[in-house]
Order: sequence, then C-alpha cells, then structure tokens
Amino acid sequence: MSKSLSPEAIEALRRLNEVGIGQAPPLVSTSIAAELLGAGLADENGNGAIEITCDGRKYLSGDCD
Repeated sequence: MSKSLSPEAIEALRRLNEVGIGQAPPLVSTSIAAELLGAGLADENGNGAIEITCDGRKYLSGDCD
C-alpha cells in the first residue's frame, strides 16, 4: 500500500528528486518537511535541510508497496 501524501508534499518530493550532487536542496515548508520525514521519504542532512531517500525515489517511480 502506498503512503498517502498531500499534493504539495508530492511536488516537494519531485523537486528534491531533481537536486544534483553538490547542489543545495530546495527549501521546503516545515509542515511539508514533517510529512515527508514522517513517511520516511526524506531525511535531514547536516545543514538542517531535507534530502530525498531511496524510499522517496521508489515512491515517485511507483515501486512503493
């Protein structure tokens, strides 16, 4: 069963997925960040920003259980 996310969280996840190596991740609101972190689709980096996880990439590709 896939995790249910708000449309805003899905859009934020897509933006996080587009970040290249060495690029700063986009800013995400606190509530959206909490939604993604709670679902395990993003993780906090050492700079207080969030980055997409492997599970987040799987969610976007449709491979989520």
